Amino acid sequence: MKQLILYDLDGTLVDSLEDIAQAVNHALSAFHVAALPPHQIQRYVGRGLRELLASCLKEAQAPRLEQARERFLAYYAQHLTDRTVLYPGVTRLLDYFKARRQAVITNKPNPHARELLRALGIERYFLRVIAADDGFPKKPDPAAVLALMKQEGVAPQETLLIGDSPIDVETGRRAGVVTVGIAQGFSDPAELADAAPDLLVRHCDELLEYLRTHHW
Repeated sequence: MKQLILYDLDGTLVDSLEDIAQAVNHALSAFHVAALPPHQIQRYVGRGLRELLASCLKEAQAPRLEQARERFLAYYAQHLTDRTVLYPGVTRLLDYFKARRQAVITNKPNPHARELLRALGIERYFLRVIAADDGFPKKPDPAAVLALMKQEGVAPQETLLIGDSPIDVETGRRAGVVTVGIAQGFSDPAELADAAPDLLVRHCDELLEYLRTHHW
């Protein structure tokens, strides 16, 4: 039975694309870059804010990226939950695991990650929220996963990592834990399938049905 349940955030627990896209386009406007559609921006979400902005700006000059980052963060802080919602079935999934230990590992920076969980009413489920600026390398580096397993005294085979991207699958594989890919999120479903998670589902309720059947 799995004792430690780890989740990605954006695209896994929360549908935050519209608010992220609005903040990205607000940052781009300072450089007279045309606004990008959300479906284009979503391809770049997952590796961290700097990488997201670099991809959208199509450059990596540090001063411009830092200016874009500051502009993004200031705007996003004021619009964190304008359109962001939990995916259907998320609360049911968290309730299923409520007697076990649950945590979030995200490449999203804090305080946004914790504030988002708090605003959507699910922060109470998690013993820890590890975000991009919490001292660990960003995913797919497995350091945060390994640290949580050590902290909780849990073996890899007792740990489950749930995410919506190949980055999450790679993170779990490098940590030696069981991985679940949820195809409801920001990644292309074919790319997620190609990443070969241990289990691939379409949405949270399909995962919940599997868990109940197989007693994970």
